[in-house]
Amino acid sequence: MRHQPFDPFESSEAYENVCGDDMRRVDDTNCGSELSERERMNNARGGCEIIAYRLTQRGHYMPLYHSHNYYEFIFVLSSGRIVFSNTGGSIESDGKCVCFHNSHVLHRNNVPGDVYYDRVVLYCGESALSMIGGGMGSLGKFTEEGSVVIQFDEHILRRMEYYLGELMLEGISPDRKCLITALILTELKEHSDPRNTRTLSPIRTYIKDVAEYIGTHYKEDITTPELAQRFFVSVNKLNRDFKRYTGSTIKQYLIALRMKYAQAMLAGGEGVKKTAEECGFESLSYFIQAFRQYTGQTPSAFSKKALGQFDYYT
Repeated sequence: MRHQPFDPFESSEAYENVCGDDMRRVDDTNCGSELSERERMNNARGGCEIIAYRLTQRGHYMPLYHSHNYYEFIFVLSSGRIVFSNTGGSIESDGKCVCFHNSHVLHRNNVPGDVYYDRVVLYCGESALSMIGGGMGSLGKFTEEGSVVIQFDEHILRRMEYYLGELMLEGISPDRKCLITALILTELKEHSDPRNTRTLSPIRTYIKDVAEYIGTHYKEDITTPELAQRFFVSVNKLNRDFKRYTGSTIKQYLIALRMKYAQAMLAGGEGVKKTAEECGFESLSYFIQAFRQYTGQTPSAFSKKALGQFDYYT
C-alpha cells in the first residue's frame, strides 16, 4: 500500500492513466449506489442507519467525486490494484484492506478493468453510531481523518468477513446490527497502527460545503446564483471551483444525485409520479425524459426490471 502522486484537478482522461489504459468504465451510480440508497432510506424509517451489501465485478470506474452524509467503509476481500482518492490525493493498495471515507468528504475509488473487485460496503449513519454504547460506536482516531486505508492480514480479513456476513443476514434486527458494527469498529481501531494504516486529508475548500448543501436540498429548485450568494462567491468562481474539485458542473452533479435517489425509489417499489415529485422534478414529462437520457430506459421499464431482482451490472 502506497501513496500516489496525485493532482486533484486533473481530468478523468488523465486519471485513467493512473489505473491503466485498459480500465473498463463502470459508472458508480449504476454499481450498487441505488441499492445502498434504497436500503438506507428503508432502514432509516426503523431508526437504524446501518447497511451492508456485497458487490463483485471486473474493474470499477468513478469519473467524478461524490460525498455522503454518512460514514462509508469499503472492505476489499480480493487482491488487485485499487486507488482510493479524495481531493487531497490518493492511496494505492493491492487489495485485502478496508477504506474508510468520512462523512461529507468528496471521494472516488478506481480499479483497473482486468482486476476482479470483490468488496462489502458498510454504511453507518450518525444516529446508528449513537445507539452503540460504551464508546464502541466511536470512530476514535478516524474521526479527524478524511479517508483511511488499513491493510489486513489473512487472520483479520477472515474475521471481518465473518462479521460482515452476519451483518448482511436477511431479517437481522437493528440491535444486532449495532452490536456487530460495534465489534467491527473495535477491531478496526485495535488493528490499525502506523505499519498498516495510511490516512489522507482532503483539501479544505468551501466546495465541500456546497456539495453537502446540494446533497441535503436536492429536492429544491437549486440555482447557481443562489448558491453563489449563499457561499459569498461570484457565479463564475463557484462554477470554476466546483468543476475543478468535483469534475462536474453543478447541474450535472444535481441531476446525477436526483437520478440516484430516483433509481433507489423505483427499485424500492415507489411509483413514477411520486418518485418524480420526491426527487425535485416539477414536471413528470421532464423527469421521464431526463431519466431515459440518464439510464437509457424509461422509469417504468427500470422499475419492472429492478423490483425484486435488480442486477446492477447488466
